[in-house]
Amino acid sequence: MVTDPYGSVARAGNLNEQREQLVLGRSIRLCQEGNRDEFKAIVDAYSQRLYRIAWLITRDHGLAEDATQESFIRAWQQIRSLSEPWKLTAWLTRILINYLKNQRRRNTVPTAKIEAAVNVADPARADQQTLAAETASEMSLVIAGLPADQRTVLVLRYFEELSLEEIVEATGWRLGTVKSRIHRALRHARRQMERLGPNPLLQSRVEEEATGG
Repeated sequence: MVTDPYGSVARAGNLNEQREQLVLGRSIRLCQEGNRDEFKAIVDAYSQRLYRIAWLITRDHGLAEDATQESFIRAWQQIRSLSEPWKLTAWLTRILINYLKNQRRRNTVPTAKIEAAVNVADPARADQQTLAAETASEMSLVIAGLPADQRTVLVLRYFEELSLEEIVEATGWRLGTVKSRIHRALRHARRQMERLGPNPLLQSRVEEEATGG
């Protein structure tokens, strides 16, 4: 009788995922009941991530801090509207992006650069910090001239490693819109790399995105 040697591992992974969803669901439910301590735990878990996204888009520490704080204030005010706890990351990111959009309409959000984002500490994202450290200068030049919408999707894909579906949730854009903006951003990135010279790591990431890998 042939057995699947990876079956037990897959089942364990599914059980862990189910447990995590149960814990997250309980946490959100407590927040919706007014438990501020439980919400503080969410703030502690996600503040670095939201701050980093805000910084990558604005390059301004003060604006990034304000955007992060305001996003959590709005999240607390709107927590009862979150009916799918497993979408918490995308939900928080959408609140942040909407805030930045509103600030941009008031001309208070400058063009983004990426260099200083390397210094934003987040142990859970060590691999992304390594990527940022090795490609920060090139990436800054690559995205400097991008429109805000293309810059946003590039940040979410490259630095936060969100799936297309998560970006749809986070931005409120249609899937086709997200894909087209990523495509245009990558086309711009390739042109910039041709001008600046090759960077093997950045090139591999761009090609990976371009081929849907």
